[in-house]
Amino acid sequence: MYKVVVSDLDGTLLNSAHQISDQTRETLHTLVQKGVKFVMATGRHYVDVRHIRNTLGLDIYLITSNGAMVHDKQDTLIYNQTIATDVARELANLARDPSIHVNVYYGEQWLVEEEMPWLLEFHHESGFHYTLADFATHPLDRVNKVFYTGEHEKLLVIEQQLQARYGQSLNITFSLPDCLEVMHGEVNKGRAVKAVLEQNGLSLEQAIAFGDGMNDFEMLSMVGHGVVMGNAHDRLMAALPNNQRTVTADEDGVARYLANCFALPAIA
Repeated sequence: MYKVVVSDLDGTLLNSAHQISDQTRETLHTLVQKGVKFVMATGRHYVDVRHIRNTLGLDIYLITSNGAMVHDKQDTLIYNQTIATDVARELANLARDPSIHVNVYYGEQWLVEEEMPWLLEFHHESGFHYTLADFATHPLDRVNKVFYTGEHEKLLVIEQQLQARYGQSLNITFSLPDCLEVMHGEVNKGRAVKAVLEQNGLSLEQAIAFGDGMNDFEMLSMVGHGVVMGNAHDRLMAALPNNQRTVTADEDGVARYLANCFALPAIA
């Protein structure tokens, strides 16, 4: 039986209202009480995820910014990988279609150059809010992640441009069809999960993980059992055709799969 459960948040543990359902919360608490460890692994910022963790009521490791940052149960930062300052500035000031919006995770801050109130819907419970900044002049020496939001087809063009220019020196991946994320080339959720497990004397084979986006690919490929959500990005489904599937996040896909895997009471 698996000793660790690792889960992405948006489109996985969180439903379309960006909340953890009561059923999912109950299932996770039951497993932790049985001695199973739980780890959150997300593209979200640490400040945002810390609130979700506190609301859930569990002392767990947090892998954030797609693995660029890792905090332990005591909120101690144990890993932090930033993008080189000159590269971060190029990414933040990339020439692009005006409908594509740039976001920067800089230290404890989420920086943008223009108001984007629709993005705050993802963070209404935590209250995590962006700060307006001028990327041409703002210091960019502590950037963990740059991400672009907009139409998928336009983001595909940016993805190709960045891959051609930076190659493997950056990790360029989609978390959602309308969100292209960029981190240091050595950063991904799989590496971060491996480091957390090793610190706790556990192996990847002892973990089961859930995800829905291409930023979950490495994690789902590396653990003992990687489960793809029913609402997953088509690219992830195509990349992992042999991985097990569960139902969607709105159908409590993580909780239902765990209930069956760990022989818990069936979910109605």
